[in-house]
Amino acid sequence: MRTIQRKAFKKLLLCNSLFTISIFCLFAQVNAKQLQTKEYRSLFIDKGQAPTVFAINSKGESSVNSFYSTAVNQSYLNTVNQLKYEPSGLSISSIAAGTETRSNDGLDVQEDENLITYSELNNKDWWGALIEISTVLVIGEVLYLTSEESMEGDFDYEIEGNAAQYFADRIVTTEAWKLDDNKVGMNWGHTYAGALYYQAFRNYNFNYYESLAGNFIASAVWEVFAEYKEVVSVNDQIVTTFGGAVLGESLFQLSEMLDSKQGWIPTAFSSVFNPAKTIKGWFGYDNPQRFNRAYAKDIFNIYTGANYSNKEQADISTTSLILGLEASVDSVQGKYDSLSATPSQVDLNMELGISNEGIEDWQMDSSIFLGGLTSDVNAISDSGTRRQTWFLGPSMGLEYSSLGQDEEEDFYAAINVIGVTAGTKWFVDDVSISIRGDLFGDFSMVKPFATKEYRQSGGHFWGTKSVLWEGGYGYALGHTAKLALEANYKELLLGIKFQSQRWDSIDDNEFNRSSDWNPNVSDIDFKDARDRYEVYLDVPLTNTMSISIHHERIDRSGTLTGIENVSIANRNDETESRSSIHFIYKY
Repeated sequence: MRTIQRKAFKKLLLCNSLFTISIFCLFAQVNAKQLQTKEYRSLFIDKGQAPTVFAINSKGESSVNSFYSTAVNQSYLNTVNQLKYEPSGLSISSIAAGTETRSNDGLDVQEDENLITYSELNNKDWWGALIEISTVLVIGEVLYLTSEESMEGDFDYEIEGNAAQYFADRIVTTEAWKLDDNKVGMNWGHTYAGALYYQAFRNYNFNYYESLAGNFIASAVWEVFAEYKEVVSVNDQIVTTFGGAVLGESLFQLSEMLDSKQGWIPTAFSSVFNPAKTIKGWFGYDNPQRFNRAYAKDIFNIYTGANYSNKEQADISTTSLILGLEASVDSVQGKYDSLSATPSQVDLNMELGISNEGIEDWQMDSSIFLGGLTSDVNAISDSGTRRQTWFLGPSMGLEYSSLGQDEEEDFYAAINVIGVTAGTKWFVDDVSISIRGDLFGDFSMVKPFATKEYRQSGGHFWGTKSVLWEGGYGYALGHTAKLALEANYKELLLGIKFQSQRWDSIDDNEFNRSSDWNPNVSDIDFKDARDRYEVYLDVPLTNTMSISIHHERIDRSGTLTGIENVSIANRNDETESRSSIHFIYKY
């Protein structure tokens, strides 16, 4: 039985380093364009000047069409439009003075008093990052050694003869590179461990891709050398590298955003989202603020409510209490900070469902927009204001979903390794309409949806993929597609969401770890599909509270087919409806 301790700090050696390098090179030119705006921002903040950055034509229209619209232009237009679109609370006088003042519970807060300076932001602290990452590795090694006796079942290798050649072979050959068979909680835990690795670099002014590379190197050291008796786990490498980078960046930006808010709840979440920054603060180390609401739109909502779900085919109904969180930082049309390669949009959503049987549901998803092409076109006339924004570029994400319990549980954990995101939004006076679409390539851990029918027909996973026998799930490749449409009238919101996922199991026997006592002699292929449709209405009650009503339909299907034993053929289909009410508090 493996323990959480054993895997809590196990990290990644990316199965294809060329892929990571190609991503870095692909966006190097795009991110270089961000550097062009540094001079503007430095001039605006450091020298207190407000340069002209847009022009109004004879029709009263202003147009900005660039990689990133400058923060000065965005802030000015927000003020002219009476702060309808970006609730930053800026005043015209503060813009002219080169400072930003916002109102928070009636108190004016000077945003740039503790902001990190340009020179500080571009001064990478190599020693700080090395100390932090080394601390995490040492703690992980201590935990690993204290539980080593319970992990002997994972040991597949021993050093015999030349140790240097042994470790060289683990790096340059693929003999030890396999998909492991650990429990779901242990393997998904690499996402959180990867976030710690990633933040160890991000906290010291390394940009997104530099932090991802540092995560990669640290994880390679752990995987190859610390766990030298085990397989070089390919799934751990993917989950820690990509999942850790997505979650780490989201938590990094959200933590700094929450530092700008008042109350113990934002403070607590900020501390949890970036624990290393919090610990540094305990010892008196300064953490200059990067986040400035003049350059980004932020959301931090917590909610509670009730959910009623009904599965038609299984004839099972459940009522549960729900607790949730919605958080995002949107700097697509502005600038989060002056570092190149900073993702300009991050989202994090979590929801817990508790029934009289215990924890019924747990869902979490996070995504980051890596940057790309953006446009912001505004029109001001006597008849009103009009505005259109759009963005297009690469993105990444992750999603963990566990709905139901025991045999009825529908589980998957997907790493959206790379994808593309596009969105647009139209504003006409008090009305706005937005559309966003995402398409990702996935590496996933999936409980085959046909498992229940397969077991009921007398089937078992002994002699198949070891991970199916040990953990009840398998590894798969596939895709996730999302589409969201929202319409606002003032603060009233109506939305529709659609999500479609398809996965096919990875069936290579040599690539899946198996043991001598349970060899994979009768492999099984599985294919799963999930389609989710949701409609929701959010009605404001006060400036900080609202109520929302949601209805969702989930269509699931799955097949299990024998590869060697062609007589194995099972299928399961299910439709679930979920209706919920949320009481939301908005910070």
